[in-house]
Amino acid sequence: MRRILAMSGGAAVGAAAVLAGHALAPDRADTRTLTPDAAGAASPAGGRPRLDDGTATGPVIETLYGPVQVRITVAAGTMTEITEVKLPYEHLHSRWIRENLIPQLRQRVLTAQSAEVDVVSGATYTGQGYLASLQAALDQLS
Repeated sequence: MRRILAMSGGAAVGAAAVLAGHALAPDRADTRTLTPDAAGAASPAGGRPRLDDGTATGPVIETLYGPVQVRITVAAGTMTEITEVKLPYEHLHSRWIRENLIPQLRQRVLTAQSAEVDVVSGATYTGQGYLASLQAALDQLS
């Protein structure tokens, strides 16, 4: 019985140490709250740089399910439209994502006016590709 208690106590201490290490790890700090502008100073309006008006297309991002590419339109410094140039379509799940989850992700991005949003549950790989292509397009207009 003592052996079981000693082992379970040691496991609890080890688990606590692992959890504490993850909670305090400096590489896990959220640094997305402030975006520097071209001069290196923080921009007003929520830390986002002002966007130039125009249209920009992000690169094709290869994901586990296929290529993803988006085009954005900016008017009066505001992202007004996102067009999906390429999305995976070969898998049945990919078609479901196109029809059901991509509209949700598009709305999140337009509401936030940023690529720094959570991907939609069920579309992790496609969503990450979408946001990567979107961020590159935003970078072209900032």
